[in-house]
Amino acid sequence: MTRSTDSKLLLSLTKLIEKPEIKAFQCSLIQTLNDIISADSITLYEMHTLKKLSKAQAEDFLVRVGYDDRLEKDLPAPMRFSDEAQFLMAYERRDVVIEQIGDQENSLFRCIYPILGIKGVTEFLAIDCKKLIKQEQELATRFIGFYRNYLALLNDNQRDHLTGLLNRKSFDDKMMQIIISLGTGSKRNADKAQYCLALFDIDHFKRVNDTYGHLVGDEVLLHFSQCISETFREYDLLFRVGGEEFVAVIRNVNAKTAEFIMERFRHVIEAYHFPQVGHVTVSIGSTFIAPSDLPVTIMDRADKALYYAKEHGRNQSVIFEQLVASGKLQVDITESDIDLF
Repeated sequence: MTRSTDSKLLLSLTKLIEKPEIKAFQCSLIQTLNDIISADSITLYEMHTLKKLSKAQAEDFLVRVGYDDRLEKDLPAPMRFSDEAQFLMAYERRDVVIEQIGDQENSLFRCIYPILGIKGVTEFLAIDCKKLIKQEQELATRFIGFYRNYLALLNDNQRDHLTGLLNRKSFDDKMMQIIISLGTGSKRNADKAQYCLALFDIDHFKRVNDTYGHLVGDEVLLHFSQCISETFREYDLLFRVGGEEFVAVIRNVNAKTAEFIMERFRHVIEAYHFPQVGHVTVSIGSTFIAPSDLPVTIMDRADKALYYAKEHGRNQSVIFEQLVASGKLQVDITESDIDLF
């Protein structure tokens, strides 16, 4: 490579690492590659393994990432991995696979680059282009190597090591981003992007640890986190914030929809058979996020709702604002100023 090309590459790498957050980093990879190579389209996919409760076998899906997913109507459907021959070949070879697609007049080359993580191939980069340019292929390979290494650092810093969900540090950062976006967005966008935060606590989890030991307790946490990942949407934010406490932040929902989603998850946990332990239940306290909130006040409301659920029988889901509106929970008026009804 020439000196000018190396300088351009260094500048692009500097731009790429300006985003110290996983989803933003994925978006930055796509944008940076679009700037430096001549491609018709560049798409990043994550591998997601899902095991539905009604099926014995888990299935792998390819989920598109690295784009603005704030509008639900624009979300692409996951692709069944077993139906995608080119991705399967790249997965098995652990190397780029190139295939010509389209008719003769509109022919494109599709290059599928597997991206290796700690547990094998975790992502794929798909590049569609009219011509195969060796220098650009080499550039893409170098970027993927850098992306893989930097992503490993981000995951180590931002994800819970046991469950793979986002950790408490990520939660604090995300909450501030959400609050700022609600405060600075247009009224139309703010009306659509209503966020609900749910706090989950596994009922009698201390009893599980005391009876079966911490290794089994960790296994329960792992299965619980898998149930969360399978039940909620790909773009919902899922966290483990400490011990047996988990958080989900979902958007574009009203009180009725939030209530349905939380009840559905409660039933999933209630019906799930945890190895060695059997059945456990979960209590859920939810609240809605306002532009004037602080992370601590949001969590305080969710915690009050969760405490109410635990004090009134456990294994139930309640929403803070509904508890206040019905008179079941007495709080200062400033703690509940979101009009949901």
